[in-house]
Amino acid sequence: MTKFKARYLKLANTLTIILFFFLNAAFVVENHITETPLNYPVIGLILLLTLIILISIIRIGKYHYKFALNVPITLFLSYTVLMMLSKWSSPHFLFVSLAFCALSCVYSSFNRTIAFIVMHNLIIGFLIFRGTPVSGPEVPMLITFVNWGICVFISIVMLVVTRFATTHLNRALEHQSSFDSLLATTENYIAMVDETNRVVYASKTLSKLSDVEDPAYVKGRPLLDLLPGKSLKVYAGKMLKEKDEYDEDWEFMLKGQKRYFKASSHSVTGSSDSLISLYDMTHLAERDEIAAMKDSMKIGLFFMDKDLVIQDHYSRFLEEMLSETRLFGKNFTDLIADSVNPTEMEGIKDYLEMVRERSLDQDMLDDINPLNELRYVNARTGEMKVFQFVFSTVDRGQEVFLLVTVYDITTRVELQERLAEEEAKRQEEMQAVFELINVPPETFNDFLADMDAEFEAIDKSVKNEKYTPKEVLVKIYQSAHAIKSNAVILGLNVFGNKVHSLESKIKKMRDQEGDVKFAEMLNLTMDIDKISQEREGFKEIINKLQTYASSSDGEKQNAKVLIEALSKTTERCAGDSEKLVKFSAAEVDAAAVDNGPRRVMKDILMQLIRNSVIHGIEKPDDRLKKGKKETGLIKCSIKVTEDGKHIHIKLSDDGKGLDYEKIKKRAVENNILTAEEAESQDNLLKAIFAPGFSTAETEGVHAGRGIGLNLVKDRIKEINGNIKLRSEPNKGTIFFISIPVPKDKVVKA
Repeated sequence: MTKFKARYLKLANTLTIILFFFLNAAFVVENHITETPLNYPVIGLILLLTLIILISIIRIGKYHYKFALNVPITLFLSYTVLMMLSKWSSPHFLFVSLAFCALSCVYSSFNRTIAFIVMHNLIIGFLIFRGTPVSGPEVPMLITFVNWGICVFISIVMLVVTRFATTHLNRALEHQSSFDSLLATTENYIAMVDETNRVVYASKTLSKLSDVEDPAYVKGRPLLDLLPGKSLKVYAGKMLKEKDEYDEDWEFMLKGQKRYFKASSHSVTGSSDSLISLYDMTHLAERDEIAAMKDSMKIGLFFMDKDLVIQDHYSRFLEEMLSETRLFGKNFTDLIADSVNPTEMEGIKDYLEMVRERSLDQDMLDDINPLNELRYVNARTGEMKVFQFVFSTVDRGQEVFLLVTVYDITTRVELQERLAEEEAKRQEEMQAVFELINVPPETFNDFLADMDAEFEAIDKSVKNEKYTPKEVLVKIYQSAHAIKSNAVILGLNVFGNKVHSLESKIKKMRDQEGDVKFAEMLNLTMDIDKISQEREGFKEIINKLQTYASSSDGEKQNAKVLIEALSKTTERCAGDSEKLVKFSAAEVDAAAVDNGPRRVMKDILMQLIRNSVIHGIEKPDDRLKKGKKETGLIKCSIKVTEDGKHIHIKLSDDGKGLDYEKIKKRAVENNILTAEEAESQDNLLKAIFAPGFSTAETEGVHAGRGIGLNLVKDRIKEINGNIKLRSEPNKGTIFFISIPVPKDKVVKA
């Protein structure tokens, strides 16, 4: 509803309330003067109900055109009831009915007014024919009919006048609405000014030119005050002096941009006002400038319509950049389809729609530009380049086009990538040096020796023709896991992360269905070779830092290094899992370490310790709730039997023990055991040593890939040893390992 209609409706509603109070007051006063007895409580109740109904109609009614019937009929019925209560003592009933008819006409709804006139005259006729003295007591029936006829005639006259007024009012409102719509939607800068050059009407674009959103706020202001910039005011001042039949082209600077306007001014017939029209021709001038220079530019330049179709004006260099010819009529998305995936393409289309609709400011659009760096691939030639696309909008009449500028940034990106790679490599080398500084030389040499053995094992597995490709992958996986574990425990994170990535690649190949492709195995071999080559770099760095020095306290070096490695394993795993764990190795025979398979012993103990910390030992709060000390304890003993032929290793923790239900569930889920087999506790204990089995919810550096205990089982099997375990809920787990001593090294304990 327009503002004019709203004001008119408000006036009609106000007249309704005034008429209600005036007529009812007149009714009470008239009956008081004539001393007509009235039941004032009943009359008061009727008046109150009538007022409530009127207010409800006015405030709640959705369809305002219905007021022309609802409001006057309510008043008419109320007044009729009052007349009945006063025994028709007043002679003014028909006159008041005319007032209600006039009120219906004020609401300007022709059809509803007809309905009211017919309805209220039917009621009057009914009252007259049943003998009701509607014209007052003792008035002859003939006089009553004459009065009624006069009222009907006057009602018809008012109806005709209402029809005429309503038609002209609606036309005026339509014209006003059309003019308002024009001012709100036109892209031109339009204003109507009076003889003092003050604004009578202004288009929304003109008001925005002066940073005012609502055109209503610029009415009454001098036109020159609305125009920014000195040069624009000079042009406008000259136009206002001439006013009539002015027609000139303007060229000026506005907010740092050159603009072109076609300005005209005409007087309004029958009025002292003048109509000002400023047509923005900037895009046409820009198009001419672009057309003149496009062929000499070493950048790509083209226009796209709303359907992203390339237009006929584009720079010749664009064809060379894209390695395509005859670009006119091609869709932009088809050109870049081979360079992006479907999801990225949808995002690009959404972005271009935002640019075309100007839904965000230019800085924001530049920040979220998905084509700020596109690796463009030509499907026909296979050539790859890196382009930067910049988008802006250009108005051409009623249509908005996208102006696209393309820059070839291939050389710049390649240089940045080389610099980034060199910087990353330098940072990596520096971090590796700092990590090596913190590792004792004897421990690091022990790590190198173990790593050499693992790479030798990998080489043998690859060359062993008895193994299937999947079995080779398991062997490589175990060795890579052992190398990574040792590196991470020593704090060699740079190297450890590289092996961790290699381990992820092996796991993916191992878990895939079907045979492993030869090309994949070849690439894996090359990756392993790269990791292996870093050993020489380690040796050079450690030689520069320190030289190997043996222990001076008389304790056998092998035992010392092993205990230190196991302590670091415990400390590192506990810290990463937010637990408190103490490692104790009070009963370790140096002879057992010196004469046994030291590397295998170290690998299996490190894996078992990691397993105890991650899966066995509870967090401090949980331990306290169970009545335990908040610090968990892992104890290790390594002894040679009395006959000197076996080494017995015992590793225990005071954690929560094995969760057989969880092991059962995971073993069945991973098809390691059937549901029937999982009912046996012995089978469950065997299942935890299967490759790929893990009860961890997530994968991490220390656990979750199901290779640790499998490595323990295979390494013990390789040296003809055996392993047993015992676990009690909330008391912990104990591993018992027996390893034969090589015959040439059998000694007495």
